[in-house]
Amino acid sequence: MNGNGENGKSKRYTIFVLLTLAFVAVMVMYVEAMAFPSLPMVMRDFGLTVEDYALASWIVTIYLVVGAVAIPVFGKLGDIYGKKKMLVIAMSIYTVMVTLTGFSRDISDSIYVMIFFRAVQGLAMSMFPLAFSIIRDEFPREKLAVAQGVISAMFGVGTVVGVVVGAWVTEMWGWQWTYHTVAPVALLFTLLVAFKIKESPVRIKAKVDYVGASILGSMLVLFLVGVTETRNRGWTDPLVVGLLIASIAMMLAFVLWLPRAKDPLVRPALLKERDIALTNGIAFMIGFALFTANQTVVAIGGFTFQLDTIGTGLLMLPMAAVTLILGPSAGFVVKKRGPKWPMTAGMILCIMGFVMLLGYHSTQEEVMVGITVMGAGSAFAMVGSINMLLITTPKEETGISTAMNMIIRTSGSVVGPALAAVIISNNSSIIPGIGAVPDEYAYQLIFIMATVFMGIGVILGLLLTNRLALPELEKSGPRPAGVATDPSNGSK
Repeated sequence: MNGNGENGKSKRYTIFVLLTLAFVAVMVMYVEAMAFPSLPMVMRDFGLTVEDYALASWIVTIYLVVGAVAIPVFGKLGDIYGKKKMLVIAMSIYTVMVTLTGFSRDISDSIYVMIFFRAVQGLAMSMFPLAFSIIRDEFPREKLAVAQGVISAMFGVGTVVGVVVGAWVTEMWGWQWTYHTVAPVALLFTLLVAFKIKESPVRIKAKVDYVGASILGSMLVLFLVGVTETRNRGWTDPLVVGLLIASIAMMLAFVLWLPRAKDPLVRPALLKERDIALTNGIAFMIGFALFTANQTVVAIGGFTFQLDTIGTGLLMLPMAAVTLILGPSAGFVVKKRGPKWPMTAGMILCIMGFVMLLGYHSTQEEVMVGITVMGAGSAFAMVGSINMLLITTPKEETGISTAMNMIIRTSGSVVGPALAAVIISNNSSIIPGIGAVPDEYAYQLIFIMATVFMGIGVILGLLLTNRLALPELEKSGPRPAGVATDPSNGSK
């Protein structure tokens, strides 16, 4: 009786942890789902035009840049001091900065103030690897894929809520209320995590690589500033060339620093595991292609179709809805068949969506069809890649491995949209009665670029070894990272 009671209590607690962290994902995606669609409205409020799109896109990209640096730092701190403790700190930062971002236009008429608030808000991106690591610690390996599928589905829920409810809130009361409405919810969930979730017992002794984090952040910022300045100066301007060369120098410095760091930001030893290295390469391609396509669809809706925020949100709704529906299904498929083939099939579906958008984006219906296919593919690609990483990573290295993966994926998510924003800013025409509108060439070039990068992801996916989280191995202890799936159990 006592054993059954304890098991029931443990099961209820595990479900509570999953639901709490899942709704944190909903909360964050509610805000981020509106970050792209509300850009045209934000630009108007700050007196910007389509020629300033590269600057305005910093509202999204700076959040990702800071997140790319914060993720490994908070991930390592979580491994050292406790994942729950660092999650509470990250969520507290998020609550404060979401509140300030909502008042940024009242504080100053300069868009740089909002960009600054969004930058600090980016520290909270570390919530996600911390949450995934907590789930890894709480769930048995054979149930991990389903749990990850639930979290991925909640990303879809948050996106749906954002593009429907958030779009309505934005159109009725302004983009500021996207942030105002989420601030009390963020506070509530911060308190829930602080007082209701237990600290993970998994710890490692290590030091945080602050030098590596600084080099990585400098590399990304220099690259983004250089790319953004091409709109006003061109690619051959000495300042632009200097910034890009400095970015490359920082990248080389980062690579040279890794073997010298006692506890490096990115652990090269993990990348010696072939499937971990391939999965991280895939993560970059997925981040690059999906974020690039999403930003471009927003530009099509806001500038070409001249849609308001609600219209742009509804344009993206099919993609969000199909991601929501297929997220849990992807988790079950990954559990039964292993992550390789669902992930690879998902990337192929994304390519099909990109090709559709490349050839057909002159009507809203055509765009909806293309992004729906893309959304279906992204559900399987994301769930598959996360689970491949978790299955191959030793449990005590989950935090740093997940953080490393998110650095790489976030880097792709930063670089892709930055290039897309510059392409849009540099290729626009003035239409009487409407104003500056991106050229057809800009859209075609961006979708070709997304297709190429996702195609590289497919090639990397085919090189993976399929793996299953086998219950019998879970019972006997953690499965070695090199144990592959028996072909008879779903690797084919």
